[in-house]
Amino acid sequence: MGLTAPIPDDQRDEVLRLARDGVGRNEITRQTGVSTASVTRIAADAGLDFDRSATEAAVKARVVDMRAARVGLAAGLLDDVAAARGRMHAADDNRGFLDAAKAVAALAGTHIRLVAVDKDDNAGVDAARSMLGRLAAAIGVAVAEAPDEGDEHADDET
Repeated sequence: MGLTAPIPDDQRDEVLRLARDGVGRNEITRQTGVSTASVTRIAADAGLDFDRSATEAAVKARVVDMRAARVGLAAGLLDDVAAARGRMHAADDNRGFLDAAKAVAALAGTHIRLVAVDKDDNAGVDAARSMLGRLAAAIGVAVAEAPDEGDEHADDET
């Protein structure tokens, strides 16, 4: 195995400048073309290390941002469930009712799964699943009790 050429002083200086500016090891490698191991060695020789606390803080901030985005999305899904329920109750025929009922079930299920991501315990998830089960049963009863419109819309099927 042959030795690699020494890293020029100007490139070493650039690695050190970036490291002192708080740029991460992988980014320094991308910007300078110096291997990650060499970046680590150059920084260590200069008494620098790559403090992970900034990375940890950035990750925590990103997790908070993602949680906030999920909360906003979950709230929007509840609005969508309400709108789909409105369409379901305003449907003129069984097909419209069933299509809207399926939308309600899908949207509610998505909301439940999304909220479950941030739950520390399963109590809320179990309650939501129970609510969704009751909703699905009620939709089934409503569909069963709806008058049959089969002959009236026979032309729609062809």
